Amino acid sequence: MLARRGTTLVELMVAVVLAAVVLGAATGTFARQRRGASDHASRARAESQLRAALAELQVALAGVTPSAGDLSPGEARDTAMQLRTVVGSAVACDSAAGQAIVAANDTSASRTSGFASSPRVGDTLWWRVVGDSSWTARRIAVVATTTGTCAMAGATPQTLMRLAFVTPDTVPRGVPLRVTRQERLSFYHASDGSWQLGISEWSDVLHSFAPPQPVAGPFRLVAPGGARTGMRYFDAGGAELSVGGAAVPVSSVARVRFTVVAPFVQSGGLPGAYRRDSLDVALGHGP
Repeated sequence: MLARRGTTLVELMVAVVLAAVVLGAATGTFARQRRGASDHASRARAESQLRAALAELQVALAGVTPSAGDLSPGEARDTAMQLRTVVGSAVACDSAAGQAIVAANDTSASRTSGFASSPRVGDTLWWRVVGDSSWTARRIAVVATTTGTCAMAGATPQTLMRLAFVTPDTVPRGVPLRVTRQERLSFYHASDGSWQLGISEWSDVLHSFAPPQPVAGPFRLVAPGGARTGMRYFDAGGAELSVGGAAVPVSSVARVRFTVVAPFVQSGGLPGAYRRDSLDVALGHGP
């Protein structure tokens, strides 16, 4: 019978060294994969914030017409702009003095109204008489709902809204209406030190704009290399209107370019990493 040969100390040490090498290689591979996954997730978060910001800005400027006064004079700046956004549009159900009667989000085939949010006191009611190119504007003082029929939407009972104002003007039946609200878009310095895109709506109770509600962020106001987060304004000929912290002449604005710069974390925490995107929005030419 042959005697079993034992493991020598040298062989044991070689085995330990080889195991350490294999373990080290596996650990290094895992660490690289983890860093790669972290980098990818960080870039994906930055890109999602870019998309969210640009989508919100595009929606906010839909239907905005400088010639109709939808941009507030003195309030179009490089990091903020004040505008009049459309809450909804409708057709007057009946002729009435001092008020407009409209269907609340009419779902009939005639589709006489549609509102993104409910009108409120302090919003502005606009209407235009057929054959007249100008719009009449009145501040809404009362918003009330009732049930009834709208002559412009058929005989089916539905929820109606009464939008009253304090002058005796008559809103004729069948005229187009729209309700607008003052809103401020801004890239603001949040309490945590980051830059965020926020939207503030006018509050008739506060008689001022409410604190901004964050929409997307964080963003980098100025990135290495000079990329900046903010707004740039162009006239109908494509010439850029000067900003530099000052407001631009809003009546000349035909296009707004939004640029957003979102930071992300690189492996090892290296500084200066960011994603950048821009969006050009052409504004309307008439009410």
